Amino acid sequence: MRRGGIDVRGRVATSRATHHARAGVTGGAALKRRRDKRHALVAALWHNVAVTSRPRARSRARSIGVIGGVLAIALLYVVVVVLYAAGGRIEHAEASSGGEGVPLELTLTPVDIDGAASTMSVRINPTDLGSYSSDDFSMDEAVHVLVTGTNGARTIEYGADEVVGAETVALTLDGFIEQWPFDRYTAETLIAPMRVDADGQGVPIPYVLTADGRVPGWNVVAEAVSTVSVVTEDGTITLLGVQFTITRAASTVAFGLVLLTLMVIAPVLVLTAAITVYRGRRKIEVTMLGWIGAMLFATIPLRNFFPGSPPIGSWVDYLIVLWVIAALIAGLVIFVFAWLRNGPDGVAAAQSAGDADAQGDASDADAGSDGGGAGGGE
Repeated sequence: MRRGGIDVRGRVATSRATHHARAGVTGGAALKRRRDKRHALVAALWHNVAVTSRPRARSRARSIGVIGGVLAIALLYVVVVVLYAAGGRIEHAEASSGGEGVPLELTLTPVDIDGAASTMSVRINPTDLGSYSSDDFSMDEAVHVLVTGTNGARTIEYGADEVVGAETVALTLDGFIEQWPFDRYTAETLIAPMRVDADGQGVPIPYVLTADGRVPGWNVVAEAVSTVSVVTEDGTITLLGVQFTITRAASTVAFGLVLLTLMVIAPVLVLTAAITVYRGRRKIEVTMLGWIGAMLFATIPLRNFFPGSPPIGSWVDYLIVLWVIAALIAGLVIFVFAWLRNGPDGVAAAQSAGDADAQGDASDADAGSDGGGAGGGE
């Protein structure tokens, strides 16, 4: 349709095309803006999640570490107590010499072990006097008990019509306490009760030998052994002895190892603190000198607290104690060097560095909160 020489339909079509083109451009720009906002929102959310998840992860790891440490200490405590309660009992040993009549019964009970002196105190107790007593508490005739394995042979004498009681002897141990806490000892003794005949000679009598008891902190294995046989009017009598094998109880070993571990931890802490101060990552506190000195002077009392009191010069001194003392002194020297090198300026620099680190952490926290707020606003 034409009006006044003008093509009206063409102009309308052109106007519509231009409008649609403009609308398309405007719609594309709006779509792009919405897409950009969506991407910015997602990025802000991811940043906020990352910022908040790192402290949570650290807190979770710290909590797991604390719980694990507490459980480990509790488990160690239970193990040491159980080992102490189960240890120390002597494995029962018993042997008979043979012969006629009711035998004399002797019980050997270890009561004390001294590794430093290489001795073990053993109580010898006549628990049943057999046919050699008519009243169960005194001998009808004199009986002598020969005991070997002591510092020289010893004879225990029970006179006629005298009340019989327990006697304590000290057996000599063969071992090396320098190998503490894994030291091992052996001892052997021969027990031979005899009566005196008309000629004044000692004649073995029938007897039963028993080893039993408990020594706290030690494992004692007793084994009855037979030696020579002697023919008497009471029949053939076999002289009996006892072999002892002695080691420290598992609870004592665990106790010593725990003390050694604590002793090693002390210089590790001192060196960590001293090196950190020397590198300028912490400010110098002169009171740390007292703390390090206290650690140093506490080492010797802790070493003397070892169960069994191993003598100075044991292998534990060369492997651990000596180097613990050396590490503590090294930490003390490092700290003094740091103190002399830095002086007041070094303290100020360390404080400035600490303030800068604190400001940096605060800036990161503010950035994270701003990102989270922006995400929430969108």
